Amino acid sequence: MTLLERIVHSKRSEVERSQAQKPLQVLEREAALAPPVRPFPKALPPGIKQPRIIAEMKRKSPSKGVIRDPYDPAALAGSYKKGGASALSILTDPPFFGGALSDLTTVRGMAGLDLPLLRKDFLLLPYQVWESRCAGADIVLLIVRILSRNDLRALLGLARDLGMAALVETHTEEEVLSALEVGADLIGINHRDLDTLEIDLERGARLAAMIPEETGKIAESGLKTNDEYKRMGALGFSGVLVGESFLSAEDPGHALKEFCGTLG
Repeated sequence: MTLLERIVHSKRSEVERSQAQKPLQVLEREAALAPPVRPFPKALPPGIKQPRIIAEMKRKSPSKGVIRDPYDPAALAGSYKKGGASALSILTDPPFFGGALSDLTTVRGMAGLDLPLLRKDFLLLPYQVWESRCAGADIVLLIVRILSRNDLRALLGLARDLGMAALVETHTEEEVLSALEVGADLIGINHRDLDTLEIDLERGARLAAMIPEETGKIAESGLKTNDEYKRMGALGFSGVLVGESFLSAEDPGHALKEFCGTLG
């Protein structure tokens, strides 16, 4: 199996265990008690070329191994907020990224932190969307590559019914067309091939042109420098999702400011 196939296989087993411990009907009741959704603005105002920063939080990755140790979600979230992040992406997959759903609930419960939270995981079933809302997620990630067209449409509709945004992640021209066909209004372009883990920053330039201006566009993976950040803005991206280059720094919030060119 490819890495992505292994992750999906592991995720299906994980969801089965979760469903056995807490049935969907329980989640549906608990969702009514979840904290209100924090909106994430999708498109930038006309003429603005400074994409919003979605700062990522993860302990490790399949491509880099352990990235941050010790890993303190609350401290990291505080550093990112101080650095000027517009939203936080929190990896909740345990075996491949060292995350947990409790990382999301911990950050959501922080006093004084009001940033929208993206649950970044491999969502395959409606159960996980309900689970995300109960944990306090405002945005969910839907990866076109691992979902049928019907499943993508159904999960996108459920996220909207629950008041959440959905970042629909693509990597190819065909996947962008699928995202547009189901009506996605926030589309991510992942520069990383999830099968080979290779990065191609030119992919964003090729695919961004396919997406209408009024649709939010998020550039994902491989971005490290202020020049790359500015280029994404020039290409029309309304946001960038950055993790490893911040997480490997001693002070992630300072690294975020350096990336954006806002150090004073």
